[in-house]
Amino acid sequence: MTGPATLELLGRPPSGKAVARMTPKGHPLVDLETAETAPSPDATSRRGLLGALGAAGLAGAAALTISRPASAAPVSPTDADKQLLDAAMRLELTARDLYLEGLGAGIVGDDAALVQVMADNHAAYAEAIAGASGFSAQGRDEELFDELQIDFAISDVERFAEAAWQLENDLAATHTELMSDYESTDARTLTASIVVVEGRMGVVLADLGGFADDVDELLDPPASPITPSSGGDA
Repeated sequence: MTGPATLELLGRPPSGKAVARMTPKGHPLVDLETAETAPSPDATSRRGLLGALGAAGLAGAAALTISRPASAAPVSPTDADKQLLDAAMRLELTARDLYLEGLGAGIVGDDAALVQVMADNHAAYAEAIAGASGFSAQGRDEELFDELQIDFAISDVERFAEAAWQLENDLAATHTELMSDYESTDARTLTASIVVVEGRMGVVLADLGGFADDVDELLDPPASPITPSSGGDA
């Protein structure tokens, strides 16, 4: 499977803004402002993890906080894991389709290129979850899509970015909550890698929406785990 285009934290640009650029292979990267020194963070909170380790270390930290003895955890997803992973996959496909709604509504130019990368990221996460679980990446969460479609099917970039920022925060919270329920190391490791990139995507969206100056909200954003609905489209 071709590797997904992903958002990466690189150096801090002079402008302090997120800058999309193309690699020689055509995969967009996003330069983000990195975290500054944080005073005595609480390592059990998301703010503490970001301050102590930086965003690049969040996935490893998340895996560490819910790790179990190697002898106690199976490697491959169990049947119980697969039920949870199926729900997680559907959420990622829903996020993909919501981003595509913005493109269909008329977001253009560099903003459209960034939105497309994020849609592709969510599609790649769904594929990765399906591949690890042994099923096909299909079937979004129709109830969630119907609830949020009106917020994403717009060409106003700032309003779109605000809706997408909240979605990324909620997805990260959902995956983080699921990690404690997974039995296998593969499910937890894969999920941790998704959480860290969705956290970075949230920072990019805050910048795109023009509200990245609120550092407190960036480091500890409002987020609620999503309760998946049953079923989905084929």
